[in-house]
Amino acid sequence: MKIIPVFLPYAGCKKRCVFCDQIKATGQAKVPSLDDIARIIEEYSRTSNEYELGFYGGSFTGLSEEKMEEYLRFVKRFPVVKSIRVSTRPDEINERKLKILKKYGVNVIEIGVQSFLDEVLERSKRGYTSEEAERACKLIKKNGFVLSVHLMVGLPGSDRRGEILSALRTVECGADMVRIHPTLVFEGTELHRMMEEGEYTPLNVEEAVDICSDLVCIFEGWGTKVIRIGYHVPVELRKYVVAGPLDPSLGDRVRKTTMKKVIESLKPSRIVVPKNYLVWFEEAKVEVGDEFRFDDLSYADALFFTGKEVVERWLNG
Repeated sequence: MKIIPVFLPYAGCKKRCVFCDQIKATGQAKVPSLDDIARIIEEYSRTSNEYELGFYGGSFTGLSEEKMEEYLRFVKRFPVVKSIRVSTRPDEINERKLKILKKYGVNVIEIGVQSFLDEVLERSKRGYTSEEAERACKLIKKNGFVLSVHLMVGLPGSDRRGEILSALRTVECGADMVRIHPTLVFEGTELHRMMEEGEYTPLNVEEAVDICSDLVCIFEGWGTKVIRIGYHVPVELRKYVVAGPLDPSLGDRVRKTTMKKVIESLKPSRIVVPKNYLVWFEEAKVEVGDEFRFDDLSYADALFFTGKEVVERWLNG
């Protein structure tokens, strides 16, 4: 089901993380009114009569209960809105708030964990611990929601081993989906200052592709779907990105590198690929079929064994 995105910049946010500038990232400076939201929904309804509405930006459950209910009650009035998803942060999740979300038919909760390493969370000024993040994820799953976790790679204090540990804890928490966001440095943020003062070194594109492809093997090999790789920064706003792996084709590059790693690891004699995914295989000899096959292995099995090798190399090697 397609999504109607409604951005609520900084709404519900009680802290400012070192990397964050939602206005420069999205180009939206103010929280939309209910009339604005109605116009957004009506615009989308011209092309389909069935959508999921997503509240993005800010921390939806950081809003007052009254404001949450106002938004949810309002969008439920529109027949084209068949389900709702919200984005939030771990320290704004509790049973009472989840009960409100359930009451209004919220199905997916996207939670910005960013890292499961306490040092990284502290240096990024996230304001919660890895234990709190894990507790929030498990509470979301316990209450029957679809859990989507956001992770950032290349945050201050992290490294390859740390990214892999965060990926494994994401899987252990039962995440159904994950978004992987390599860290970008936006002009004027605290992270920008840290970089200029030598306290932080951003990833380049090649490093981000290499790390993210390892994480894709782990996630999709263990059953967690990767639904996004990299931030979408509109063309007119890219001037505000002063450093970091900004590449509009990052997702495709990661997928190609993932498949290359699978082939190098398993050395299959026969590869069958659905037609829509041929772009991931630039150099390998492949056949077109209805589903992925690497010899006798499915896509998930092939990534599982490759991901297992990644984990053993970086955590046990």
